[in-house]
Amino acid sequence: MAAEATPSHKLPMSKRFDSAEADMTLQSSDHVLFKVHRLNLEMYSQVFADAGGSTVGTVENEIVSLSETSEVLELMLQFVYLQPQPDLRTVEWEVMKELAEAVEKYEIYSAIGVCSQRMRECVTEHPIEVLLFSVRHKYTDMMNESAEATLDLPPYTMLSCLPSNALLDLVHV
Repeated sequence: MAAEATPSHKLPMSKRFDSAEADMTLQSSDHVLFKVHRLNLEMYSQVFADAGGSTVGTVENEIVSLSETSEVLELMLQFVYLQPQPDLRTVEWEVMKELAEAVEKYEIYSAIGVCSQRMRECVTEHPIEVLLFSVRHKYTDMMNESAEATLDLPPYTMLSCLPSNALLDLVHV
């Protein structure tokens, strides 16, 4: 999370997250702005709670740049507001995978369970990606399920997809 002063009048704004009462602006990696309430982020995200007010008042018109795309932030932020949650079954795989990583990264507990469940449901279609996700986040049951789903894949395909430390991580679980 990097705070910076940027002329925001030239950047596109999220339609869903454009509150006049917002006290924080997030910017996605594709340069879309999200006007949000700091308190919501701090209440639902352990990372933002730990950051506390560390950026309050440091820069006028502060914009916090995040590494996620606007599509991912649009979904993720729905989990930090009192509103119906998105139906993740309708989310395209690449976006779902990035969303699952983002909620783990920012420790948005209200979304972690539903995202990890959705990842688990995708084991058949995306066994390697789900295996890598489960190894990174130490979901032992999901690791076993996804590893089993890769048994029909050629060993070279499997090994070429795994990072060098993945096998060590699997051994130490």
